[in-house]
Amino acid sequence: MDLNRNAFHAAPVQTVVGVAIKEPDARVVDAIRFAAEAHRRQSRKDGRTPYIVHPVAVLRRLSSDLGVEDADLLCAAVLHDVIEDSTVTREELELRFGVRVAGWVQELTVPPGLHGPAVPDEKKTEALVRDVGRMSWEAVLVKLCDRWDNLRDMANAPWGPKKRENYRSQTREILRALDRRWASDAPPPALASVLTRARVGLET
Repeated sequence: MDLNRNAFHAAPVQTVVGVAIKEPDARVVDAIRFAAEAHRRQSRKDGRTPYIVHPVAVLRRLSSDLGVEDADLLCAAVLHDVIEDSTVTREELELRFGVRVAGWVQELTVPPGLHGPAVPDEKKTEALVRDVGRMSWEAVLVKLCDRWDNLRDMANAPWGPKKRENYRSQTREILRALDRRWASDAPPPALASVLTRARVGLET
């Protein structure tokens, strides 16, 4: 199944899950359903692709490309934009998916004052660099996979050359901030390996 087709929402959720993860936990299936409903009326920047394609792609990066099996982390990946871009609250996520998932999604949520085209890129970059320096390593991993997918999707986005270069430059700043943090606050070995591979994917 092509995740970029507009028929995405009409597909059975099991088909969608099969594209993203081979042996899904029931909670991950529920998270995909939940995210699909939360983003139901939203599209990607091309105006055609259903928005849910992106969170599922982030999930797929974690599961298929990086071998992550932690169901909580996979749920957070597919839910990472629901607080930011819908009416879903952290409390709702806690009730349905637990404290860990809700906490990671909250960490990944950009505050309203830093979200949208009216906010200067410099201000957004400063906030992202600051966040990478203090958010949990699990949230950092989802953030890297989020940007990994956005960079891959850039070819289909109606962005001009300046905006594309700004996004790449912002990503480089985030990676430099990650290096600085790693030097004094290295992640646990199991996460370090996955983070390193996510970074390689992001840079290639």
